[in-house]
Amino acid sequence: MEVKAPGVLKLLGEHASVYGRTAIAIAVNVYTYADIKKIPGKSLKIILPDFGGLECELDGSTLAQLHAIYKAKYSMDAYINAAAIDPRILPYATIAARLYGEFGAKLEGVQLTVKSEIPMQSGMASSGACSAAATVALINASKIKLKHETAIDVARDGERVVHKNQNAGGIDVSTSYYGGYVSINPLVGAKKENINAKLDLLLVNTGPKKSTAETVGHVAEQHRDNKARVEAILDKIHECSGKGLESLKKEDMQTLGACMYQDHELLRSLEVSSDSLDKAVAIAKSHKAHGAKLSGGGGGGIAIVLKSDPESDALRRELQSQGFVVSGINTSMEGAFNYLSSK
Repeated sequence: MEVKAPGVLKLLGEHASVYGRTAIAIAVNVYTYADIKKIPGKSLKIILPDFGGLECELDGSTLAQLHAIYKAKYSMDAYINAAAIDPRILPYATIAARLYGEFGAKLEGVQLTVKSEIPMQSGMASSGACSAAATVALINASKIKLKHETAIDVARDGERVVHKNQNAGGIDVSTSYYGGYVSINPLVGAKKENINAKLDLLLVNTGPKKSTAETVGHVAEQHRDNKARVEAILDKIHECSGKGLESLKKEDMQTLGACMYQDHELLRSLEVSSDSLDKAVAIAKSHKAHGAKLSGGGGGGIAIVLKSDPESDALRRELQSQGFVVSGINTSMEGAFNYLSSK
């Protein structure tokens, strides 16, 4: 059985969500696939075609031992070293080990193959989608039932390993799991929003980006040095998220776009934009696009543009003439959750 999980873009509120404010994410129609099949033997076999067919076999004893090491609350670096499994395989092994050790999942004689059409380090949550797809596929294979919140937390274990951060994956995994639109606030968790708006977006690759850890760290440094200033900016970003969410529910694209432009300017004031991102947003504004902003950690990378005229290609051509790589992308209302056999 194959499970499909969508990529994710941050529509509003990134960086502010680290400080207890609301962020809005959207699932988009580029996907990761996790395929399950039964095989002879008593081990779980994991195959990653995107890494030259990298594979690993884990028996029940190894899965139990891996779960015990993970539960011991070592630092993530210590866990990765102790696990002694290829770091590209380890996120999926960690997910499987928790399902096996905590929930009694029967994973003997199972083969998991994970592949993705979402480019890595593209700002579209490739690893989060892979973790979501793999988790649902393994849940299906073992025929266990988990609450959605629990399944998401298990999938986040993969992200915790990838990013070496216990707080990783909250918005990416939740959005890829549910599909559509998800709001998240660290104080209340993730919420699947009942929104059916289909956005006509341009995805603009503005070039190399800084790591998310670096841009998050830069905001944290400013927060330490001038807390009052940064808190005021974060409050305004939070207001953008709230107003943008209401405009999405009403399918009011003009108001949503205005929130996107404002959010980008606020992120600029936190010094997480870049000259290339600012240029892409300025071009979008000159073509009277509804809205545009950076998406994700910033410091280069992806910008998203909410088009005002779906039929016109002038904006895309202008962005391409300035050296940007541009593609159209749409909302995916389907998430990994839709493939749960026991939902």
